[in-house]
Amino acid sequence: MRAVGNDLVSDWGKYRPAELTVHLTPPEMETDWTSVYEDLGLKRLSSLLRELNQEDQRAILENISSKAREGDRIARIQSGEKNVFGNIAFERYMRNGQKELTIEALPKHGVVIDFRIYPPEIHVNPRGALPK
Repeated sequence: MRAVGNDLVSDWGKYRPAELTVHLTPPEMETDWTSVYEDLGLKRLSSLLRELNQEDQRAILENISSKAREGDRIARIQSGEKNVFGNIAFERYMRNGQKELTIEALPKHGVVIDFRIYPPEIHVNPRGALPK
């Protein structure tokens, strides 16, 4: 047989404070800038590199073909064209001297921002005082 006093806790009759546990989940924020980048004409790095590579190849081929045409004109100098070198220099200046500038201050679409805020999880264990 067991004794009755052995089942009681050692702090019987004393005040025991409540246990409070709080679990916080940090807030999450996600942003989607793709519409802003598209409005400003900005591209992802992989597509930008691919496009720049294609433009460089096109520019190289155009420069080679223009140099070949200029060489053909110089080779046919006996055909009677006056001031061949001056005409070639003027055409180069007109071809390379034209620049276009577009300034856009604000994109048409804004950034999509998604916030997720989680409430805290609060658990209270009210232990209180035990009777004497």
